[in-house]
Amino acid sequence: MASNHSSSRIPDLVRLASLELLPKSSFTDVVRQGASKTAASTDQLLDLGVSSLNAFLQQNYTGPPLSFDAYSIFTEAVDDKEAFASHCISELESDSEEAYPHAEVPHLLVLALAILNYLASVAPSKAVCKWLARALMVHQSLLSAPASTLHDQIFANLTASAPSTSSVSAFETAEHFLELARASIYYSYDSRAAQALKYAQEATGLEYNVTGIKALRTKYQQREIANLVVLARSSPGLREVNKQVAVKNSQEDVLPSALPLNSDLLLEAPKFVNLGETLSEGEESDNGNGDEAISVSLSEEDPNRPSVLADIDSCLLLVTEHRIRSVSPSNSPLTTEEVLAYVSRVILSSTSISESSYIPGKVNWTVFSRALWERSILESNSAKTVERGTLQMASLVDELGVASSSTAMIHTSAAVAPVEERLKYIHVLPLLPRWRMDLALATQYLSLGMLRSAQDIYARLDLPIESALCTAAAGSPKEAIDILEKYLQTPHVNTPRAWSVLGDVTQKPEYWERAWDEGKYAAAKRSLGEYYFKAGAPDQCIVHLAEALKKNPLNRQAWFLYGCAGLETQQYDLAAEGFTRCVSMDKDDAKAWSNLATALLHMGQQPGAERSKSKESLSALAEACRLNPDDSRLWSNLVIVGAKLENWATCLRGTLRLVELLGDKQGEGALDLGVMRVLVQVLVSDAYSSGENGDASAKKQSFFERQAIKLFTETVPGLVTRTPELWLLTAKVEQWRKRPWAALDAYEKMFRLAVAAFESDETSKTKWTAAVDACAMVVDAYTNLGELPGRMAGGDESQVVCKDWKWRAKTTVRSLMSKGKRLWVDSEGWDRLVEMRDDLK
Repeated sequence: MASNHSSSRIPDLVRLASLELLPKSSFTDVVRQGASKTAASTDQLLDLGVSSLNAFLQQNYTGPPLSFDAYSIFTEAVDDKEAFASHCISELESDSEEAYPHAEVPHLLVLALAILNYLASVAPSKAVCKWLARALMVHQSLLSAPASTLHDQIFANLTASAPSTSSVSAFETAEHFLELARASIYYSYDSRAAQALKYAQEATGLEYNVTGIKALRTKYQQREIANLVVLARSSPGLREVNKQVAVKNSQEDVLPSALPLNSDLLLEAPKFVNLGETLSEGEESDNGNGDEAISVSLSEEDPNRPSVLADIDSCLLLVTEHRIRSVSPSNSPLTTEEVLAYVSRVILSSTSISESSYIPGKVNWTVFSRALWERSILESNSAKTVERGTLQMASLVDELGVASSSTAMIHTSAAVAPVEERLKYIHVLPLLPRWRMDLALATQYLSLGMLRSAQDIYARLDLPIESALCTAAAGSPKEAIDILEKYLQTPHVNTPRAWSVLGDVTQKPEYWERAWDEGKYAAAKRSLGEYYFKAGAPDQCIVHLAEALKKNPLNRQAWFLYGCAGLETQQYDLAAEGFTRCVSMDKDDAKAWSNLATALLHMGQQPGAERSKSKESLSALAEACRLNPDDSRLWSNLVIVGAKLENWATCLRGTLRLVELLGDKQGEGALDLGVMRVLVQVLVSDAYSSGENGDASAKKQSFFERQAIKLFTETVPGLVTRTPELWLLTAKVEQWRKRPWAALDAYEKMFRLAVAAFESDETSKTKWTAAVDACAMVVDAYTNLGELPGRMAGGDESQVVCKDWKWRAKTTVRSLMSKGKRLWVDSEGWDRLVEMRDDLK
């Protein structure tokens, strides 16, 4: 079913459906009853559902205002419009999450949901499931938090509406995967979203690469610096389709105004230079699939004058940008640069080559306005671009063509984009209702100190709770409390949330308790759990979080805190449950994997526990290390757990990574001496084989052997400065490798370190004994290795490891005796030295 049904057909379709409005019943039940009685066909009912949904979107998301009175179609049954709207808003509540109370014409969404749910139950089809999933996502966007009931229904219908690759176009396939990615991002399924975006890219044939190219960013810049840029090119087929649509709509489309920067310092856009040279260097880049090579077609792209993208490809880039922002730190300069590169590519797709104006018809209205909105959000956080960012936000709010007195601004331009153009890509982009745009603008005004302008928006929107939240965030908690207390003095539908927010501002548990008592508001219990966890009462935290998660099990942060509280109280099965739920929602959460490993490890150590728990712990730690390879604590834990399970390959891998991360700063402190001892024992337990081709009897060295040899003969010698035993371990490995000259050298270095440690504190019996032990070992090494064939011996028997080994052994003993004769003549160690000296005579 096409997505651009005219909303003006709703009255005719309602009469066709013969829906009987029963004033004392829920509107949903009334619609379902009427749908079951009507003689209308399935297609006609689907038309009605889709048209109702589109009309609701037009009035609340895209504009312009509806050209007819949406309540007039129910005039015979609806006497009080406000009461009817309030009744419909209450029907949109889900899992105690209340819908936005001032959404306009909410009965149209209820009508669409009721019809589509009815069709899904009696005549399910891919088209019905697709539109039902879309309507449910719109429903979810009205709520302040994810609802588990809607979550299950959305993904079930997305799965049911998945297109068959043999029967649908590339556009429809990409559209489906973008909708799946959008839903996955909303519910914090990052890996699922990334996979869906990959499939969408494969369907459209979009080539894109995020790379660095030297550019000038300011008017007075003398030296070019690297600048992130997205090189993108649509497939020829989609470019041709987009071109035909652009020609068809060139006289009709009116794009939003893109404001110039007008900066005395910054250029309007980075000016990229030396393009051919830069692109041929093969710098690291990312195309979303992990491939680093820039294709020939992309290397021909001029980032200053990029090719026009197909609208569906622009949507793909915007959804990718949204995913990056959803999983990255909000104030990270690196994140800002990356997402700005995506947004800029979409905006430049509609820029004229010959001038800086924007050509209508080159890009879809909704796609272009969303790109401008994302850019304005990013620019509003920078002092150099905050002016354009704020003005652009205000301009875009104005562009929606608001007709209600409850919104922020009034659009006066006579030229507006067609409704069909505005709705075309609304279901593949993250939903952005008008009131959220108003709230973002109000928040921006607050950050700039424009309190009166912000409060005017809140007053027009009648959103005292949001006003209180933003006022508190701006550093005025007392004023926020006054707003909430005034709001709570009169009865309102949304009082549970108001009590919860009052608790957030004042940090008083009684307000959260009241929010829960009045409306079972899950966020209140989550706040209580967090409060008691910070207060050092994890047992109470668990009780409150359990109730919150029973009400809404989709909150990943709550599951994470639940697991942390389980660790604090040593309820490791509970902790494992919490972190398991976390990684099931986001398998790229390294902290959750690490904590899950801790919980499983403790479970494996309990009496009667299965060894499999410890193995699961090691697997979880390995996953955490994969996701966060620069966290030395994770690798250290991996080494410890691997040692407990006697998984020496894992221990070796972790040790090598720890050396890479900490070797430069901590030296040998990056090594676990106990683990190093065991690694040597495991390594030398089998006979050494060089594995060279010339030795037919030699077995090939295993990966473990090669890496362990590298660790002890190349890595460790570069780290040791104060731990003699590490040189001893190296010596053992060299002896095992049949390299006596290298082993003797390691023994000598071990002895020198032991003597240096003794000289730093000659009164220490421990260090004296260690020096004597080292002397005994190096003397034994001289005795046993000195006459063995040396490195350059070949067949020459005169070439030995150390010709004067006996003299060196005597000198070693005498030198240590001279250092210890002042304090240790009567010690056991001295007697050992005397015995060694006499044996060498």
